[in-house]
Amino acid sequence: MSTFTLSASPDTDIWRKPPSKDIFNAPHTQPLTNPLTSFLSATVTVPSNAYTHQYDQSGLLLTFSRSSSPSSGPSGSSPEKWIKAGIELYNGTPRFSVVSCDRWADWSVTPLLPDPSNPDWTTLSIVKEGDEHGISLWVYQVLDGWRRKEPIREICWVFGDSINGGEGWEISVSAMAARPAKGEEKGELKVEGKDLEVKWKE
Repeated sequence: MSTFTLSASPDTDIWRKPPSKDIFNAPHTQPLTNPLTSFLSATVTVPSNAYTHQYDQSGLLLTFSRSSSPSSGPSGSSPEKWIKAGIELYNGTPRFSVVSCDRWADWSVTPLLPDPSNPDWTTLSIVKEGDEHGISLWVYQVLDGWRRKEPIREICWVFGDSINGGEGWEISVSAMAARPAKGEEKGELKVEGKDLEVKWKE
């Protein structure tokens, strides 16, 4: 079992909202990078109840850059496109949170499903899938020791810039944590996660 520890100071986040909000200063593990065409899935396990302040969060971070000329978002300081998914404390309750940023970010939260087989942890997975309608990424909460995958959200824009399923783009995968609440008195959010795994097409 591989483990990692992230410490997020107050006023850290990954978020982009018009007209000009663009913050990308959350701590994350060393990214694992490959061509987007080779990506199959990413999985991580994070604590379910490590969060005390509004918007405390941890989970997976996927960033996307053009292979030929990597570019930044509106402020020039963040990746052009990104996805984060995991646990986020919202209105006093840990929830399953997904933020998808093509040009600007959109955010969804859904109740976190209990997992009696692993009550203190939440495992999530982002998987490349395809059907007769095209290719997308699906975000899942993994339950009962991988015997059940609960679909949370489908993200379709990732492969939209190429008819060849992401050709010309690179993807970087890491685990992240953030504490958007402001004020040094809030202290750090410490997240101890495990089992970060990325699968690539050989």
